[in-house]
Amino acid sequence: MRYAILIISWAGYFFFHSWLASTLVKDFFAKKLKSKLHYYRLSYNILSTVGLFGLLILNGSISSPAFFEGVVFARYISLMLATFGVFVIKAAFREYKLSSFLGLKEEQNGFSTSGILNKVRHPIYSGTILIAVGFFLFNPNLPTLVSMLCIFCYLIIGIQLEENKLIQQFGDTYLAYKKRVPMLIPHLFKK
Repeated sequence: MRYAILIISWAGYFFFHSWLASTLVKDFFAKKLKSKLHYYRLSYNILSTVGLFGLLILNGSISSPAFFEGVVFARYISLMLATFGVFVIKAAFREYKLSSFLGLKEEQNGFSTSGILNKVRHPIYSGTILIAVGFFLFNPNLPTLVSMLCIFCYLIIGIQLEENKLIQQFGDTYLAYKKRVPMLIPHLFKK
């Protein structure tokens, strides 16, 4: 029963996360808030963060034996993956202008392909995958596996929703970018 609650909680979180990020909802709040849409973005980020911490607490409250114990190597790998994931996300924030992304300033509506965005289209999702795998290797039990799989399932949906929105917003420019730049994993040996 606790696993069903965990899965339903992740599904609800991701549903509201995507719904609140939709153009329909943003346009509604843009009319209500006039030119202060960054307040909506700030509220959205606060709700997302609080919800994520709640889910991690729920995940941690479900006791379960570890799939493997005492593997120090797995702990080191987990910390390296999570750290690298944080660095990837940090590099993405440099391109997205962190203050706009968080809602502290008005959002910039330009289309950028510089920095890490020239290597992968969705670096925040790439970093999230690394952090999720690192989280699982650090705490290798069934609740963490369920949470990681929920995150991976949502990323497939979230990327499609985001790409549809970007195609609608930037048209052929984004389609050309999509053909040139990989989704999550950079071309390692391409010049």
